[in-house]
Amino acid sequence: MTLYEELYFEITLKGSKDELRKFSRYLLSGALDDFFEISDDYICYDDGFASADGSTACEMTFTNDDFAIEIDEFSPEEFLDEFCKAARTLEVQGHMYDAEDEEFHFFSEAGDSYFLNSRKARAFNDELDAAAGAEDFDDEE
Repeated sequence: MTLYEELYFEITLKGSKDELRKFSRYLLSGALDDFFEISDDYICYDDGFASADGSTACEMTFTNDDFAIEIDEFSPEEFLDEFCKAARTLEVQGHMYDAEDEEFHFFSEAGDSYFLNSRKARAFNDELDAAAGAEDFDDEE
C-alpha cells in the first residue's frame, strides 16, 4: 500500500516506562528521518507516566494529531519494518492514513520485531470463525 500527499498517524505503544523512554529517544535520534522528520510534539505519554517507576506499565501515543505531514508517497510497510524492529519490546497498534482516507491498520505484539496488517488478520480470523460456526451448527443437527 502507498499513501500520497498527506500523512496522518496515531500509534499507541504499551510497555514499561523505561522501554517507552528508550523508544522515544530512538524516535528523536533521527533514525527514521528518511521517512519524515519526527518532533517531540508527536510523543504523548499517559497521565501516570511522570510519577511511575521504571518497571511500571505505561502507555505512549505517537501521533501527529491530524496535522498533515506533507509527503509525495509513503510506504507504511517500509516505515513499520523499521519502527517495529526498534519497538520490539513494546506492544504496538495503530493506523496511518492519507488525504484520500486510504487507511492502514496494524499491530505488533511485545516481543515481535514485525507487524501484522489488522484488516488481513481480522479477515483471516473472520473466515476461521465462520467455518467453526458452520461446523458447530452441523454438529448440533
